[in-house]
Amino acid sequence: MSFSVIKVLNNNAIQAEEEDGKQVVLISKGIGFKYKAGCCIDKVEDDIKIYYIKDDRMNASQILKLSYDIEKVRTVTYEIQQLAREELQITSENLYEALFDHIAFVIERLRLGIPIENPFITEIRILCNKEYAIADKAGEMISKQLNVEINEDEKGFIALHLYSAKRGRHVNNAMRDVRLYKQILDLVGKRHGFEVRAESVSSQGFLVTLNRLLVSEFHEKSLNMPVTQQVKLNMYKYYETTLMIEKLIKTEVGINLSESSKAFLSVAVCQYEQFERGKN
Repeated sequence: MSFSVIKVLNNNAIQAEEEDGKQVVLISKGIGFKYKAGCCIDKVEDDIKIYYIKDDRMNASQILKLSYDIEKVRTVTYEIQQLAREELQITSENLYEALFDHIAFVIERLRLGIPIENPFITEIRILCNKEYAIADKAGEMISKQLNVEINEDEKGFIALHLYSAKRGRHVNNAMRDVRLYKQILDLVGKRHGFEVRAESVSSQGFLVTLNRLLVSEFHEKSLNMPVTQQVKLNMYKYYETTLMIEKLIKTEVGINLSESSKAFLSVAVCQYEQFERGKN
């Protein structure tokens, strides 16, 4: 993931653009000193927070104007943190600060009318379903105590923070994961000639299968697929797709798929295509 800097907003925030043209705001302590307009950011450090902008005509400099009751934000953030500890057994010491920064930014963005989107909301709801359920409750708490209504996109970002804290990872790594899943869905749809509907039952099933497979590989618990060679010979077009998926996975998260996993994934791709085309 790389970005081109459009403008420096202040010492801690810059407006940038992804390779595909999506507008973002990058926030990190001192980032405005480090980069200037026109610079390319090839690697996003773990301490940089990424927010997507729906309307690239917005005046991003308005982000600098803060106007909210900090103590109320602190209170609701603490209550959300406690809820996450009780429901998800999250003990990360960094969760409070991450949630506080995000909620404060959400409030300011909404008050200024800056439309920020979450392009991975469907994937987040599927892959972080437990965390999203807590994020949904957090939305109700924010609405009641701060009089601010947050949408599904924002709940998705909160769910990502919870997901990351649960696993001791940075939120940018979690976003990278869901971005990878979206890329894989798009790849399969393009390769096999059907329109991907991320909210469909077949897409959800494929994503769950893919996630379980990658978790198994990450923990070095490869699947045992005794018909690997038969799959390669009889389902070669799906195996070719799997090889392309494997390359994406290797590039993005550094995981190598075993031969059994590649065969298993080839079958999953085949089933995904058939379900999407309405076949039995």
